[in-house]
Amino acid sequence: MKKLFYITTAITVLLISSCASDKKDDPIPEATDAREKLVGYWSVVENTTSGQNTHTVNIIKSTTNSSEIIINNYSSLPVSVRASVSNNNLTIPFQQLGNLGFTKGSGVFNGTNSISLAYTNTISTTVDTCTAIYTK
Repeated sequence: MKKLFYITTAITVLLISSCASDKKDDPIPEATDAREKLVGYWSVVENTTSGQNTHTVNIIKSTTNSSEIIINNYSSLPVSVRASVSNNNLTIPFQQLGNLGFTKGSGVFNGTNSISLAYTNTISTTVDTCTAIYTK
């Protein structure tokens, strides 16, 4: 009887240990691209020093920098700007607006369908302080 008990216990221990998770065989989860949630067309309400305007922008992923996006039709101008993305934060580094002037700013992705931006556009000698809400 004791022999049967030991054999049953040994088999039970072997079965339980063989079912234990082996993390080294688990697939490595893919990293998510923080830019993905920003890609697409956005309706923009922009408040500038000279008033309010509405327009549409198209945001795409940069093909040369894995942490940047490109905002096309930025500030309703015929230009594109680049912005770096870290989690839900956006940074528009100081850069040229084509041959029109310069811009810089920052913003935050507020959830599934809203981006808030604050930036300064300098065109010639005019400095325009802007805020914008992008919605999908």
